[in-house]
Formats: sequence, C-alpha cells, structure tokens
Amino acid sequence: MAERQDSEQEYIFRNVQLFKNDTLGTGSYGAVCKAKCDQLLCAAKLLYPVLFQMAVPDPGKEHRHPFRRFETECAFLKRINHPNIVQYLGTYRDPDTNAPVLLMELMDESLTHFLESSPGDIPYHIQVNLSYDITQALAFLHSNGIIHRDLSSNNVLLIAGTRAKLTDFGMSKFMDINTTRLATMTTCPGTPAFMSPEALNEPPVYTEKLDTFSFGVLLVQTITRKFPKPTDRFDTVQLPDPRSPSRTVEAKLPISELIRREAHMSLIEPTHPLLLIAHHCLEDRDVERPSSQQLCQTLDALKRTPQYQESSQKDLDQMLREKDEQLLRKQQIITENQEQIQLSEQNITEKNEQLQESQQLITEKETQLHSNQETITQNNEHLHTKDIENQTFRQDKATLQHEAEARERQLRRLNQELQSSEENITALQQSIDQRDREVTDLRQTLASKNDKIHYLSTRMHQVALQEEQATIMKPVTIESLPDAPDTMGHGSSAVIGDKAYFNSYGSKTVYEFSNNQWHKLPRCPNKNFTIVSVDDMLTTVGGYSDTPGYSNKLYSYINNKWVEHFPPMPTRRWGPGAVCANNTLVVTGGYCDSKHTVEILNTALMRWSIAASLPVRTDDLSTTICGDYVYIHPRAEKKYSVYKCSLRQLTQSQLSSAIWEKIAPLPVSDSSLVTINGHLLAVGGRDSNRDKTKDIHQYSETSLTVISQMSIPRSSCHTVALPGNKLMVVGGYGAPTKCEIVTFV
Repeated sequence: MAERQDSEQEYIFRNVQLFKNDTLGTGSYGAVCKAKCDQLLCAAKLLYPVLFQMAVPDPGKEHRHPFRRFETECAFLKRINHPNIVQYLGTYRDPDTNAPVLLMELMDESLTHFLESSPGDIPYHIQVNLSYDITQALAFLHSNGIIHRDLSSNNVLLIAGTRAKLTDFGMSKFMDINTTRLATMTTCPGTPAFMSPEALNEPPVYTEKLDTFSFGVLLVQTITRKFPKPTDRFDTVQLPDPRSPSRTVEAKLPISELIRREAHMSLIEPTHPLLLIAHHCLEDRDVERPSSQQLCQTLDALKRTPQYQESSQKDLDQMLREKDEQLLRKQQIITENQEQIQLSEQNITEKNEQLQESQQLITEKETQLHSNQETITQNNEHLHTKDIENQTFRQDKATLQHEAEARERQLRRLNQELQSSEENITALQQSIDQRDREVTDLRQTLASKNDKIHYLSTRMHQVALQEEQATIMKPVTIESLPDAPDTMGHGSSAVIGDKAYFNSYGSKTVYEFSNNQWHKLPRCPNKNFTIVSVDDMLTTVGGYSDTPGYSNKLYSYINNKWVEHFPPMPTRRWGPGAVCANNTLVVTGGYCDSKHTVEILNTALMRWSIAASLPVRTDDLSTTICGDYVYIHPRAEKKYSVYKCSLRQLTQSQLSSAIWEKIAPLPVSDSSLVTINGHLLAVGGRDSNRDKTKDIHQYSETSLTVISQMSIPRSSCHTVALPGNKLMVVGGYGAPTKCEIVTFV
C-alpha cells in the first residue's frame, strides 16, 4: 500500500521489524541494519540516540549536525526516484528509543567491499556497467539541480556485483540549474580523497562538476581495486624574495591533480578506455571536465565496442563452466551415495547368507538328533524283547532242564550285550546332551541376529516413511476462477511470471489469464501448435498451416506480434510435447513422420540437434521438467506409463532410447503432468473404467500418491504452476470451460 503526495512517494507498512544485531555497516553518526517491513526485506538507517541531544551548531555548518543530515537525506530521497538511486521507502519511529529510522531498499554490498573482496581484476564489461549506472544517476541528479557532494565507493551500493545505485544524500545540495557556478559556501563535505581542487579551497566555489571529478577518482579505484591516496596538494619551493633579490622565500605551489594521482593511475594500462575518461574527469579546471550527460554517452558507446562484447562473452563462458562443474560435483555425490547403498545391500545379502548357513546347520543337527532318538527307541524295543525272552526261559526252565546250560550261556551273553548297550546308551545320551547345548547356543545366536535384522528393518521403514511424509505436499484451498472464454479441451499451456497462457488444438487463438481476467491475444499464423515459455518469451512450436500442412516454425510473441525469433525445427510436426529450461528447448513426439524423434534447441547458440529417441511412439503426450529430469506421459487410451530422462543425457546427443527410465505406473491414463515447487504432480485422467477422475497424484521416489482432489473430474486438462505454490487447472474433457486454483504447502 502506498500514497503519493506532490510527487513525493512514501510507503505505509503495517508492521516493521528491526534486526539491530544484523548490522550492514556503521559510521560516526549511526548504523545500517536489516529490517522487515511486512514481508519485504529492506535496510534501516538508525542514528545513535545520544546524537539527538546535541545542541545545534553554527547555522552555517548545520550539515555537520547528524540530525540535520538525517532530515536532509530523507527530504532528498522523497523527491527523487531513479533506477540507479537507492529506493526510499519511508521513515519509522524506533519504539525502543523513539528515534527516527530511514527505511530504504536493501542492497548486497558497497563498491568498496566489492573491490576489496574481489580475488582478481574486475572484468572490463563489469567496470563499464558499474560506471554507466553511476553516470546515469549523476545525470538524473544534475538535470534536477542536485549535487551529491559525497560521491565515493562507500556510497555506491551494488546488486549481485553487476548493478550500481547511489546512496547517502545527507550532504547533497540543490543548485540553481540556470547558473553555471554556486555561490561561495562553507567547507564542502565529503571524502577528501575524492574531492576536486575547487571544493578543497576556503571558501569552496564549485558546480556539479565536483561530482564529475569524484567519478573520475571512482573510475581509477574500480580499475585498480585500490583506495585513492593522492599526494599533498602543494609543493614547497624556494623563490626569490621580491623585496631582497639576494634572499629566497618559501612558497607553496599547487600540484596538478593528475600528478597527485600519477602513482595510482600508473597501475593501469595506458590504453585502457576508462583511464582516458578518468584523465578527462580529473582536470584541475571544472570547465574542462565532461558533464554527466557526456559521460553517459561515452560509456554507452563503450558498451558497443568489441572489447566490451568479448569481456561479456568471456564472463558468460566462465559462468557456464562453473555451472557445469557444479553439476559434475553433484553427480559425483549422487554416484558416491549410490555406491554406499550398493555396499550396504551387499552387506545385508552376506548377513542373510550367513543366517541361511546357520539355519541349515541347525537343521542338520536336528536331523542327526532325530536319527539318534530312533536308534535309542529301537534299542529299548530290543531290550524289551530280551526281557520277554528271559521271562519265557524261566517259566520253561522245568521243562527245558536239558537246555539250562545252553540258556545260562545265552543269558550271560545277553547280559554282556545289555551292558554294552547300556554303555552305548550312556555315550549316546552324553552326545545328545552336547548337541542340545549346541542347538541352544545356535538358537540364541539366531534369535539375536533376527532381533538386529528386525530393528534395522523397522528403522529403515521409519526413515523411509519420514522422508516420504516430508516430501508430500498438502492442499490448502481450492478456489474457483472465471470460466474460460472458449472451450479448452485438447491443447497446451504455459506460464511467464504471474501470467498464464492457454490454447486449444484446432484454434489459432491464445488466451492470457492475468489479474483474474481473460485476455485474447492476436491470432497465430498456425493452428494445432504447442505453446511454451522459451527464455521468458511466449513461443509456439510447430502446428498446422493451410500450406504446406505440418509446420516446423517457431513464433515468439514480441511487441504484440508473432515473429520468427528462433530457427525452425528439423522435423515438421503439430501438437508435440515441449518444455524449456537452462537455455534448452526439448521437443518430443506429436503428429509427424517419426513419433520417436526428440529434438533439442540450444537457445543461446540458436542451434538444433537430435537427442535420444522416445521409448514409445505417441501422438499426444504431457511433458514437464522437474529438477534435472524431463518427464513424459503418453496420453493415449489406457496408457499408464510415465518415463523420465535427465536433461544432461538428452543434451549429450545419445540417440539410444535406453536412457529413458520407466518410473512407477500411474493408476490413470490421459493425465496432465506439472511441476509445483520441485514436486512432480499428475492431475486428473481416466481410471480403468475410462471414467474421469478428480485425483491429483504426487510422485515420490518410487510411487505416486493421491494428495488432493479437484472440484470437477477431468482428463487431458490444462495445468500451470503459478507463484505461491498455486496449481491452476483449466478445461479438459469433462469441464471444457471450468477453471480453478489449488494452493499447496
């Protein structure tokens, strides 16, 4: 929420939180810390409370009083608004000290810190870009009658080390833009090393060329990365005394600024383009220095030189190499983790084999024990039989007297056998006892190992469950949207920022949805095309024209017109799958002669190449990019498969389709894939009975889980991901004009 009064803009925040321990910088008058205004991170400038108790000094030196400087800076920032000047947000009263606080745009670092922390020379194109931004701000200030008066590397703030903005306007002064020189003033405030000769005189008389001189010092500091340390302003010489020629007197003669700073500038190559500009800015006489508008024109011309283009391209190539190295390191980490998992699986397999061997040994011992028990039983039966025979012998003794001696011998023999059997039984019993003890020990060992296996299995299940629960998104709200202006059955969709775009096959019209309203874009040259965001440009891929039929053209929406910005595809097709990421456009399938073909466009090099073929032939498919992978889902009748392939493998031009991996099958067909905040979702579709469904599935590692439902069953619907974890669903079979938004956390 903001109010504008007489060209002065000040934002009104409901809640302001100061982070006084998170200091961005300190000075003699106060400190700058981070702050949070509602949901916006910003910078807060606080004066030390004790300074507000100071008496007002000499009226001619009010700029030295911290409170006056604070008021001046607030007043200046309210009146100026420029992309190269730190944005003023408003003022605020610190509830702890009741002291005023200046709220400003949050920047990354000062130019001083950037130069001191840089490991090497600043690239030439960065030097030009930062210098150009500073001159843009100076030109704006000077055209509005404002002199900064304290331009130094501490008062130049950077964003990402590539964009510069001016700050600290406590010393700034309005001038009469109709005059060429200011009236005599008190001592000019600012950093002495950056001040011009006329500003260091007493009294100073200067114009906006004071800032031009300070800019020249900044150029030298930016190139050398060293803080300026000029020599003394005057040189003491002996001159003849006009009153007595035989005597000499000491006199102090001023030294040229170029000589004072010669040691600093000697560190720079004499042919450096910015050094020539610095020489011009450091002229002793202000009338010989260029204006800020002239500096803007000169630096703008440098940005079109081959040296600037070569430096910019070199920096871009270095950035791409660093990106590739980061991807390689991540891939190495993944490979190491996979190797560790394989080692763990091998250890588990070895443990299982050991347990199986132990179980087999126990089984053999139990079999042997059972055999011994059968032997003992047989011996007992044999003894019982012998007892019966002895009893019969005694009963028949009277009638078998003539066999008594023979029976006695037989009895002694049987007793001997019995004694031998008893000894064998004792030995067998001892062996059985020993085996029982061994079996008991083995069972205890097995039970202990089973307990460990059960604990590891339970722990692994718990960890997997926690990881799965941590990656499952939850729906918050389902909101209905205005109906689409036309039937949105079979087609494609794209999103750029907070704007969503949709079209239906058979139509040449693209509809834009923004600010909760539908807008119709100009008609496209083709129909049956696929829309996709390519380098933040809405682009149509392929399609069907009256002549010659299938099209290989790409049209981008630029300045309210459809123009051929990218080279045509090698293959003519309509209705393909198309996704774009990292300067790479991937085109798959569609209606064409070869439905396996995958083609890659490098948007930086404007060059097409053939990539790995699709694992299936398909006319209609849903495509998305999630993380480092391209996912496709053939939306033909009773097709439940989802395939993935890494973007890196595709761009390596491996023509084999073996690099496509088939993941867990969907429980539905005719679904629409979409990526929300790094999560792969499958929206709607048809079940095994060909009935349309409301379900929204999320892919997690190896399975697809239903996490939410739409309000209306649909299949082959349009889906886009909007900022704030919002899923927008439009049309589809079953609800051709109905639209809704599902918000997740």
